[in-house]
Amino acid sequence: MKKILLILGGALVFFLLLVGVFFIIFFFLPPGDEDMQAEGEGFISNEELRALVQKRDSLLADVDSLQVLLSHNTVVIDSLEQELVYKDANLTALENRLQTKDAEIMTLRQVEVNAQDMARTFATMTVAELTPIVEKLSDQVVLDIYKHTANKRRKFLLSALGDDRAAALTSRLVKKEGS
Repeated sequence: MKKILLILGGALVFFLLLVGVFFIIFFFLPPGDEDMQAEGEGFISNEELRALVQKRDSLLADVDSLQVLLSHNTVVIDSLEQELVYKDANLTALENRLQTKDAEIMTLRQVEVNAQDMARTFATMTVAELTPIVEKLSDQVVLDIYKHTANKRRKFLLSALGDDRAAALTSRLVKKEGS
């Protein structure tokens, strides 16, 4: 009984091996190659092999050219990124300068408003009241106030300055506006 089982087991193993070999041959051979195998030339003809080698070489050349193009584009991108950083820095510097100029303009506007206010106040004062005040003011401050003083009140301001200082202020004013 053991011998029969061993013989049947061996036959079963042989059958499974035979099925496995046919399975491999049937599923792993490309279609149409059965004729070539029958003729004994191998799986792929020499012409097909040359065509495959040419395709591979062509693809490798394409890959090389794409790598060169990628390298070039990487250099261009790096250059553009550097230019962008430079332009961002310039933009930031220009924005800072603009903010500084805006602050200066606001300061000058405030100076003008203050000069207008003081000109209105000085317009209500006499020469005797103005003299001790304008003696202590700088020429630029007096000039700013003078510009905002009404024409008929300017003579009081000039009188309060004294002859020498009024002449110097007039000279400065004429040069500044006449330039």
